Amino acid sequence: MPLTSIFTAAILIVLALLTYAIYLAVQLRRQKQQQATGVETLNRERIERDQDARQSIQIIARALVQKDLTETEAAMRIGFLSQKVIATDEETALFSVFVQLAEATSHIPILDDWAMLERSEKRRLTIERESIEKNYAEFMQSSAKKLVDIRLSD
Repeated sequence: MPLTSIFTAAILIVLALLTYAIYLAVQLRRQKQQQATGVETLNRERIERDQDARQSIQIIARALVQKDLTETEAAMRIGFLSQKVIATDEETALFSVFVQLAEATSHIPILDDWAMLERSEKRRLTIERESIEKNYAEFMQSSAKKLVDIRLSD
């Protein structure tokens, strides 16, 4: 094989490898851009969910302060929503009493299960719930007032 043929073949192989390397570099760059876009989208969605949960918490806390909700109902709702926010240490402390009351009353049926109970059982559970709520009422009101006053980020 003449020297020019070997040299030509070598150049073609180098060009093919160079083309493939450029192709891989472009693919890698696209992949990194897509990944960055995905991370941005996830962060934006997380922030939106956080803000929605915070607004809901404030609405529920306001309803509790105005006595439009029972302590147990507010505790169940705020306890659930508190898991959806990126809470500060102060907020975590405020949420604590709601979570505790929600746990203390978690054995009491709700919705359809409540509707199926006999009247006497409903009465007994209502008395039990109100007794448990009395232990938490002062802390709940204090925490609810503070939650209402927390400024939401825009």
